[in-house]
Amino acid sequence: MTYDVVALLERMPSDEDVLASLAATGTEHRVRAVSGGMVIQLCDENEVPLVSIDTPMYIQVPGEPMRQFGAAYADVPTPTWWVEIRAATHDAGSRLAWRYAEQLVERAGGRIWAPPPAAATRNGAEHA
Repeated sequence: MTYDVVALLERMPSDEDVLASLAATGTEHRVRAVSGGMVIQLCDENEVPLVSIDTPMYIQVPGEPMRQFGAAYADVPTPTWWVEIRAATHDAGSRLAWRYAEQLVERAGGRIWAPPPAAATRNGAEHA
């Protein structure tokens, strides 16, 4: 089971946005591309994937963020770029997913969605 974070971006992230966001997760992680380059993974020193980042999807359907995530996301404009970030459910993975998403949103604008399970943590603190 994974812990999923979704970055809903105002614009398509550039290569520089992606690289800077990856760098913000720390230099101790290994980066690899899988699925023909459609997914980027951050791995530990043993090549165990901690976070998988999908290629951005362009969402043009009005109201799709609200339909997927609820009324709190009714103000997310479409079109939007949807970046799904899946983490192993352990704390390190969820923190990496949040760090990457936060940096990506800071650079490309937008909002972050994540489920509120009690086990998930953000920067070491419970996220609701």
